[in-house]
Amino acid sequence: MDKSRQERYNLIYGNTARKMESSQAAPNYDEPLKKKRPKRRPSGPKTTTKTRQNQKRAMAIDFAFLKVLSAGLAVIAVMSFFYLSERARLLNQRAVLTDTKSQLNTLQVENEDLNLEIEQSIRLNTIEAAAKKYGMKKPDASHVIRYDSKNVEYVRQFGKIPKAD
Repeated sequence: MDKSRQERYNLIYGNTARKMESSQAAPNYDEPLKKKRPKRRPSGPKTTTKTRQNQKRAMAIDFAFLKVLSAGLAVIAVMSFFYLSERARLLNQRAVLTDTKSQLNTLQVENEDLNLEIEQSIRLNTIEAAAKKYGMKKPDASHVIRYDSKNVEYVRQFGKIPKAD
């Protein structure tokens, strides 16, 4: 424990490196050098010229292979074209749908505005004044005929409504 911190951790201060001590830098000749062993070739069977010729024939591209390859590429090209055309049609339909939705939204807003304008334009005071001016009065119970319709939304009149007794 007598060593200083610099000796203990072998620290180097400053911006230059110091020379290494000769005992650390000297090569150690006491250890024997390992000889490189030559690589062994596999002791498997050697290929003959006939085998090499068969391998070359198997690796060669023949006319039948080219036919199958070109047919496969043609099928892939046709399928890709079909996919792209369907994709374009789908995107076009989405754009049309978006436009239609925006038109529907605009028409609904206009409809709400017109309904509000109609409701605000109806004034009961002016209607009552016009009714008095023209001599109109509310009907009595004897003048009102009740009619029950199966279809509540509208009534079609096919003939004259009979008078009450």
